[in-house]
Amino acid sequence: MKTKLRLTREQSREQTRQRLLDATHALFATQGFAATSVEQIALQAGYTRGAFYSNFQDKADIFLALLRREHGRIMGEFQALLDEPAPEAEGPPPRDLLEARLLAHYARMHQDSQLLALMLEARLHAARDADFAPHFRRFREDLLDAVGRYAQAFSQRAGLALSMSPEDLAFGFVALCDGCALHRLAGSRPDDEDTGRVLRAFMKRMVFEP
Repeated sequence: MKTKLRLTREQSREQTRQRLLDATHALFATQGFAATSVEQIALQAGYTRGAFYSNFQDKADIFLALLRREHGRIMGEFQALLDEPAPEAEGPPPRDLLEARLLAHYARMHQDSQLLALMLEARLHAARDADFAPHFRRFREDLLDAVGRYAQAFSQRAGLALSMSPEDLAFGFVALCDGCALHRLAGSRPDDEDTGRVLRAFMKRMVFEP
C-alpha cells in the first residue's frame, strides 16, 4: 500500500495558487473579466473566498499573476528549442535543426485559442481600467524584452546575424502572431495550415534569410 506524501505548507500554498490560476484562466477566457466573480474562481478551483484572498489581493492581481505565468510558460517552451540536444548527438543542435524547431513552434502559436482570448481580455480590460493599464503595459514591455533577448540568444546559438534590432524583431513577430490569432478567433480565413505557412515564411525570411 502506497503512503500518500503530505505536502509542506509552502507546497500546499503553491498548489492552491496554481489551482486558482487555472480556474481564472478558464473563466476569464470563456466569460471575461467583468463577468467573473471571486466566488466563481474560488468555487471552480475548489476553495473558499478566504483561500482566494489569502493568495491574491483581487481579480486584477490574479489576472496579472496569470499573465506572467503564461509568459513564463511560453518562454520556457522557446528556451527548450535551444536546450534540447540533437538526436544521437552531444552539444547544441546544428543550425538547420534549430531553424526547423523554431519555425514549427512559431507556426503553431496562433492555434492556442484560450490563450489568445485571455490576452485579448487583458487588452480590453487595460483599455477600460486606468489602474490596470500601467500594470499591463509593464507586462507587455517585459514580454517584448524577453522575446528580444531570446532573439539575440537564438542568433548567437545558430550563428546568425539579425536582420534588424532584437526589439524590432520582437515587436514584429509578436504582433504578427497576435494578428493571425485574432483571425482564427473570429473564424476568418485562412485556415490553420495556410496561416502556419504564412507565419513560417515570415519567420524564415526575417531570421534565416535576411
